[in-house]
Amino acid sequence: MVQRNEGRQHSSRNEFAGLLLNWYKKKGREFPWRRCREPYEILIAEIMLQRTKADQVVPVYLEFLKRFPDVQSLSRASTAEIAKYFSRLGLIHRAKLVKKLGRDLSKRFCGRIPNTVSDLRSLPSVGEYVADAVLCFAFDLDVSIVDSNVCRVIGRVFDLDSRGEARRDPRFKEIMDELLPAGKASKFNWAVIDLASIVCLPRKPLCPACPLNSKCRYAVTT
Repeated sequence: MVQRNEGRQHSSRNEFAGLLLNWYKKKGREFPWRRCREPYEILIAEIMLQRTKADQVVPVYLEFLKRFPDVQSLSRASTAEIAKYFSRLGLIHRAKLVKKLGRDLSKRFCGRIPNTVSDLRSLPSVGEYVADAVLCFAFDLDVSIVDSNVCRVIGRVFDLDSRGEARRDPRFKEIMDELLPAGKASKFNWAVIDLASIVCLPRKPLCPACPLNSKCRYAVTT
């Protein structure tokens, strides 16, 4: 009986991931940081994307990389130079941290982006979400990423309270880890992120257009 239950759960997880990945192929968004595997470029993108709309980040991100294409150039930059870019995103307070980030990467890691959670989390401006995103998108590791938008999707589908500091609730991470399809983590994470941005909106979600509406507790009860 246990084996049958495990088999059904495995099948259900595969179906969940399949529905999302098929939707992502047709509706997923395109961004420059999704077309590369360069750890430095992905790290910069994820720092800029925190609490900022992706479309707003694109031009600033491209200009920033043109001016500071690698760790070495970033480590030589002044805080004022960095602030010119981050101020356009309303993130001027991060300029000092990004300056320290460049220095740390240059001195402690010889200009390379580390590929472990502990090393990444030791860097200025790198929290759990950014560390997980870099491990997944740059180093192709099977790591799930969780922010408030991801929590909204998971909370609605599985009928969990996603208000407040839901991203700190371990249940959301556990569910994402269980759903994550091996070898397809990047696309799966992007699919959940895009679903939250395009369909599973904070207000007036577009449930009829959602690939998960037949499995979602929220869609069924509204």
